[in-house]
Amino acid sequence: MINEQPKQENPADEPRIGAESKTDQEASAQRYTYRWSYEAQAAYDRKELKEKRGKGAKVYAIVMSVAFLLCLAVLGGTVMLSALETPDRSLSASQVAELVNPGTVLIYASSEDSSGYGTGFFVRSNGYIVTNYHIVNGMSSVTVTLYSGEELDAKVQWYSLYDDLAILKVEGENFPVLTLGDSSQLKMGDTAIAIGNPAGNLCPWTLTQGVISSVNREVTVDDFDTHIVDLTLLQTDAQVNPGNSGGPLCNDRGEVIGIVSRKMTDYEGLGLAIPINGAMELVNAYLETGTTEHIVSKVSRARPQMGVSVVNVKVGDRITNDYKAPCDGILVVAISENSGASKVLMIGDIIISIDGKTVTNQEALKKILYQYRVGDTVNVGICRNGENLTVKLKFS
Repeated sequence: MINEQPKQENPADEPRIGAESKTDQEASAQRYTYRWSYEAQAAYDRKELKEKRGKGAKVYAIVMSVAFLLCLAVLGGTVMLSALETPDRSLSASQVAELVNPGTVLIYASSEDSSGYGTGFFVRSNGYIVTNYHIVNGMSSVTVTLYSGEELDAKVQWYSLYDDLAILKVEGENFPVLTLGDSSQLKMGDTAIAIGNPAGNLCPWTLTQGVISSVNREVTVDDFDTHIVDLTLLQTDAQVNPGNSGGPLCNDRGEVIGIVSRKMTDYEGLGLAIPINGAMELVNAYLETGTTEHIVSKVSRARPQMGVSVVNVKVGDRITNDYKAPCDGILVVAISENSGASKVLMIGDIIISIDGKTVTNQEALKKILYQYRVGDTVNVGICRNGENLTVKLKFS
């Protein structure tokens, strides 16, 4: 028999385990109630985004400010160093004259039947003066007048015909030497100041100013008795005249950048000067070693001569009634006596090569000749009566 126990019910005032009272339920509901609003959430999100952006912008601004200040400091330091290393030393024309005039001389050269004036300047304090050779060429007496007015006898120590350079020597010490510049750094438009004696003793120590009109101007001179010479010169529009020859062409710091050599008489404003770097390479070589034989001039190139007159021929061209040119080349039509070609080449020979370099016309030959110096010996390839030969020839 099963004994059933009667159920005991909890008193109404005794709370159940795990159950909340009505008061607790109401308090809990008040504590955790969440009322969501789209407008409020959007406003809250905008506020949060604005705060984040504000923080990011501040960080970005700080980083960029620091970077800018660093760049500014580096740039400022670079500019200051550059200014210290390459200060602006430009002078006025009058200041250049004050520097250059004392080291410049007036040259008077004469012989029994001619005379002329020119300019020169000191390159050594013990009396060495550089000028143009054409001023003293063929003259038996040379006198220089210093800026102070003192006159001194001078002797020609060295000259180069093709470079148009000469060194004079006067007795004495402590002569003012001009500062030399660097002609390799010149550019078109750079300041050019010429100081010299354009009309001899009538207009001594005259200054004219202009610019460098061209660098490395190629000028061909054929007024020499023996060779055609190509010169590499500076061109300037600074006004120069015959008496300026041999005088200094200066930059705006009073440094000599060239030696006035000549002007193109058929035109205005076309003065020419020897670049100082090429000139002083020869001058220094002589003053230090007594010779310039080991120096290849950067100023002049005397075109070596073979001693022949030639014409261009093409294969098949008729040379005589019975003979046509078997190849392209240059045909020898005349030979100078006592030249390198005398007794080596024959009229009718066709020159086809120089030391293995093909010669097809006179222009090709001219370019090849510039690679050699007077006195060099070369192998000349010729076609003689249809037979190819090689002969040795010395350039004169």
